[in-house]
Amino acid sequence: MALVLRQVNEKIFINIMKKIPINKVKEIFSKKNILSSYLFVEKEMALAQSELKIIPKKAAIEISKKCNIQYFNLRLFEKDLKKTKAPIVSLVNSIVKLCSEESKKYVHYGATTQNITQAGLALLMRKSHIQAMYRLSDCLKTLSKLSYKFSNQPMIARTNGQHGMPITFGFKISEWAEEILRFEERFEEIEKRLFILIFGGAVGAMHSFKDKGESLYKNLADRLNLQRVEVPSRVIIDNIAEYTFLCGHLAAALSNIGRELNFYMRDEIQEISENLPKGTVGSSTMPQKINPKYVYAFVALAEDLASYTSRGNAMMSIQNEGDLAMNQFQKQTVQEIFPKLNILLEEFNNLLNVIKINSKKMNENLEITKGLINSENIVMSIAPILGKQKAYKILHEVVDEVRFKNKNYQEVLNSNKDIKKILSKRKITELTDSKKNIGNSSRVSLKMSKISKNKSFKLVSRLKKINQVFS
Repeated sequence: MALVLRQVNEKIFINIMKKIPINKVKEIFSKKNILSSYLFVEKEMALAQSELKIIPKKAAIEISKKCNIQYFNLRLFEKDLKKTKAPIVSLVNSIVKLCSEESKKYVHYGATTQNITQAGLALLMRKSHIQAMYRLSDCLKTLSKLSYKFSNQPMIARTNGQHGMPITFGFKISEWAEEILRFEERFEEIEKRLFILIFGGAVGAMHSFKDKGESLYKNLADRLNLQRVEVPSRVIIDNIAEYTFLCGHLAAALSNIGRELNFYMRDEIQEISENLPKGTVGSSTMPQKINPKYVYAFVALAEDLASYTSRGNAMMSIQNEGDLAMNQFQKQTVQEIFPKLNILLEEFNNLLNVIKINSKKMNENLEITKGLINSENIVMSIAPILGKQKAYKILHEVVDEVRFKNKNYQEVLNSNKDIKKILSKRKITELTDSKKNIGNSSRVSLKMSKISKNKSFKLVSRLKKINQVFS
């Protein structure tokens, strides 16, 4: 079950997450937000401990009130951090200075640094991930519109770089949409492993909390609306690595889409272009050039994110029950990859919205082979009578005659003794009409448009139901 919608303590502030501007997404992992998230975990931990009578209720209430970034002197915190070289220790020192003599005894009671940092990062990761999924929904919505709009626009399908058979541009969009839909499934499936609370004290075995450890873990997980694991070891890192792989995988797929769009923008093809304003410059030396702008910038972003796959592998080299080097490497990767995923999806949607379809050029390119791309259509029309292999051999000979003797395709078909016994001239004209020989392209385009639109809607509905306990 993804991003579990577990019942949360009514006393906890619940924030229903909405889509926020990309500049705000970039700030999710700011230093201030990271510290705020750590403070929030300290606050909820104190309240959870008081419910189990691990610490006094009065102390927990005071601690929870003081775990607020607005009370923090960040300059003094940074000064203390230079001495301690330990962010959570300096954070705790700051909280202690704000509390009474009795309450300060119970600040950060029994927890270890990684308990706070991993939980705090999990909250921020979830917030950023939700934003990315909103943007994925936008992409699906745009793909839905394009596959519907161009469901009947013929274009040439290419295999091994050569003209294959006619399809529609809506079908091409549908190929991409279905791939993105599979990524949406992967992201939903990974959520149950990614957003977990790792809380087990110094080495994960709840030494400080003894027989109340399990109850405290459950209480705090419920408060933070995070999943639990059976062994809350500090070195759980495979889930972050998996997410890194998935982001890199998606980026590679999107880069491929960008490269394909760029292929259609070449001067000799010109089936697609970018809607660029007048005055756009392509080259400082060749004034006739108008280079694509959006697609190259997009591919660069995609290749950057795709390169993080190797970092996912690297972070798996973690030792024993605590490894500061890998913890820092993990944190750094998280702070980079989550915003970049959002930016990439935002730019993918922007790219889809800026492209212009040159229907005239698509129709012209469809006829470059002067009808030869419809040869399979002829083969499958005579195969029921002659057999597939004989039908194929006959058409291969017809194609050679057209190519090497520079003859008209329809004329050669009409004069072939085997074909004219089966197909009339009218039927041959119909079968060699590229705009009608699009197979199931139109139907598939309309079907995928509907599926993409529905998934986009369902995804947003699911995201709005997720209880975010930290804003």
